[in-house]
Amino acid sequence: MAMRLPAHGRHKVLVHGLPGTGKTTLISRVIEELPDPKRGFLTREVREGGRRVGFKIRTLDGREAWLAKRGRGWPQVGKYRVFLEIFEKLALSALAPSEPGTLYVVDEIGKMEIFSEAFCQRIRELLSGPEPVLASVGYGKVPFLEEIFRLESPVFCEITPENRDYLVERIRVEFERPGRLIVFEGLDGSGKSTLAQELARKLKEEGLRVLLTREPTGGEWGQKIREHLQKRTPLSPQAYAELFFRDRWEHAQKVLVPALARGKIVLCDRYYLSTLAYQGSQGLSVKDLWRRNETVAPVPDLVVFVDVPVELALERIRARNTPRELYEREEELSAIRKIYLQVLPRFRHLKLSGDRPVEELLEKLRKELAEGLLP
Repeated sequence: MAMRLPAHGRHKVLVHGLPGTGKTTLISRVIEELPDPKRGFLTREVREGGRRVGFKIRTLDGREAWLAKRGRGWPQVGKYRVFLEIFEKLALSALAPSEPGTLYVVDEIGKMEIFSEAFCQRIRELLSGPEPVLASVGYGKVPFLEEIFRLESPVFCEITPENRDYLVERIRVEFERPGRLIVFEGLDGSGKSTLAQELARKLKEEGLRVLLTREPTGGEWGQKIREHLQKRTPLSPQAYAELFFRDRWEHAQKVLVPALARGKIVLCDRYYLSTLAYQGSQGLSVKDLWRRNETVAPVPDLVVFVDVPVELALERIRARNTPRELYEREEELSAIRKIYLQVLPRFRHLKLSGDRPVEELLEKLRKELAEGLLP
């Protein structure tokens, strides 16, 4: 049975982290339950008498060879001589083009491996092509590694001792996703929450398994966020970003990932695009926010952005006759909307005009869902 890939189209996941955090173990655990076809290789340490003497690569079809061993020679990385010809022969055969839908596994793209220009070229081909890829990437001030980290389309996941067990299921749903994740974004007052609720009702009437959820959540972190927003607590942008991150991680781990694995259609009212737009408008790096949140949060299959003029959003907010929350001022909302419009093209998205009747928006949304989005 072939993998049931997400509908968002970003099927490259790059794992990075400090030495000893368990990148190889993580990748091994991710792929062991993914269906074939799979190709590629893993790298393991070789120890003798408790002392590391080198590294071997093992292909997914069972072939093995030395990558590097203690000693002198060229190429050299630290104490280790790299066996370039042996590596190229084995690695390139393991990564050779195969049938459509093959998952390519590369552990790792590091200082030793990139001595091979042929290997670097194959990695460029894989990362720019349609094939799903799961790879680990090493650190270093090396041009090819820096080139990899400048890429925008892959999903970057930073492994730490705190998250490495959770990342097994989190990464797996980027390659095997029976369900769908549809998120609703927009300014306060755009009508996105109403649209999400109406879509949930319609899909349930059709007998589909639907989960309607939201961020901030009703959990401990989410309640803290809502309290601070309502009180307009003058926390730093970094503090708000951290609160949202903690809430989102808990939400993804306990709700989103399990629901997607069970084949549910998850409709989420706000997601990490809100963090990019709201905290990004406060001066934080959108790229850094993006990568940190995507480490723990599955990429949405579809972003539904309900767009309204800032003036209309403020008019609707005032009509609620409730105390204004943080960010609900014209200048701030304009900056937030600007970032939304900048990041949307990097997602599969549907932009709707929030000044139109909800029935009209639902009709357009249903047409988009019919394009391969419903499982």
